[in-house]
Amino acid sequence: MNNSMSEKKGLLNKNQENGYVSEDMLRMIVESAPNGILMTDEKGKIRYLNTQIEKMFGYTRSELLGQHIEKLVPERYSKRHVKYRKNYIGKHETRMMGSGRDLFAQHKDGSEMPVEIGLNPVKTDRGIVVIGTIVDITERKKTEALLFEREERLREIMDNTTDAIIVFDDEGVIETYNREAHKLLYTDNAKIKDIWEIVTPENRDSFSERLRRARDGASTTDFETVMIGKGGKRVSVGISLGHMDQGNGRFIVSVRDISERLILRNKIVDLEKSQIIGKMSEGFAHHMGTPLASMLLRVQMLKEDVPDIPECEGVGDKLDSIERQILYGQKVIQRLLRFVGRPGSEKQAESLSELLNESVEIIRPLLKKNRITVEMNTSEGLSVLADSNLMHLVFSDTLMNAVDAMPEGGVISVTTYGDDGGETAEIKISDKGCGIAPETIPHVFEPFYTTKPAGKGTGLGLSVAKRVIHDHEGEISISSKVDSGTTVLIKLPILSVEARR
Repeated sequence: MNNSMSEKKGLLNKNQENGYVSEDMLRMIVESAPNGILMTDEKGKIRYLNTQIEKMFGYTRSELLGQHIEKLVPERYSKRHVKYRKNYIGKHETRMMGSGRDLFAQHKDGSEMPVEIGLNPVKTDRGIVVIGTIVDITERKKTEALLFEREERLREIMDNTTDAIIVFDDEGVIETYNREAHKLLYTDNAKIKDIWEIVTPENRDSFSERLRRARDGASTTDFETVMIGKGGKRVSVGISLGHMDQGNGRFIVSVRDISERLILRNKIVDLEKSQIIGKMSEGFAHHMGTPLASMLLRVQMLKEDVPDIPECEGVGDKLDSIERQILYGQKVIQRLLRFVGRPGSEKQAESLSELLNESVEIIRPLLKKNRITVEMNTSEGLSVLADSNLMHLVFSDTLMNAVDAMPEGGVISVTTYGDDGGETAEIKISDKGCGIAPETIPHVFEPFYTTKPAGKGTGLGLSVAKRVIHDHEGEISISSKVDSGTTVLIKLPILSVEARR
């Protein structure tokens, strides 16, 4: 017995000296491994497999031992696999897990599963055997597919927002951006790689400071500045900036083109200033000023859209001409206002619902740009004696105040109804915006009083509205709650059927 043990021990030592490993030793290693492992000989027959292989494929050992490895390969790959196997045996190369193409294995029930396979040829005392390590990566693939789906959804959300979104690292290197960012800031033949390429030189210090503050947790919301757009053109934008701490840290900036907003704001400011020039402002200026401002806004929007439409080549020059004529008309109005007195109010029977619908249409581009919808719930048949131009001024100014109160978009509700006595029409214009502080409400109708930042309003809109409504023998009031919204209530005398005739 001692002689037999000595002979085996000597044979093991001899095999090891010759570079061989006994199959018994390999079996011990294979069985203790947590992954599926099997051994095949040079002809591709399975000589050994561990318990994990049985669990993974649903076969018993007796069903697999002596079978060709192709028994575990999907039928559509089996012929090619024989060729790959023979070529591999000739090379005797180790193949690491996860290298090469996507691989699939076949379960006993015929179902397929994605796998990773590592191969390692080993010299044994009975020739070359190939040790295959097999890992079922079904769950990993599901996770990868779920992550990919989420990334695609995020990309879809980014590409369907009206704002340009750019993600960049702490060094300013841009990692990703959405479709709107490409349209606003990127050229067709070149990509912006660094955020500093689109920050104007004079704004770099302030932008650096905002990045520092964002990194410290202070976000920036709707900050108005200028960035460099396509062709080096400067674009007025409103930006919102935040910092994500995950990983090495990332900045995400939302950029909104506010060129039209500024144009409209400047027109409104000019209009409000003209309204206060004596008592004449409530008449002639708004017979022509408001529709011209609306026309100008639409022309400027068309000018931005036309370059992207090949069929409209040459239309830009015509739009420039129209724009110049509109601007000239506005200048003429301003000059005339210096010499005219207050015109008489041209009141006539007007449908209240039509006046409100027309007022909404005047600011439709502004509503669309700010992602705001207007819900109309107006009673048909309500007529008032009114100057339509002045009423358009009141309603459109009130609607624009609601727009300013909801920078993130939302819904404005417009409701009309008659009182029980049938003498007074009531108009409610409500938003769900930032609201007005209680101590501010008593002052909102005072001339030049405004809660807006400098340059964003003159404080004349509501004071003019109050005078117009009083001139129409009506009333106007405001109720508001901070962070809950504001409601403007306007009351006007209903025009009787007899009076309409």
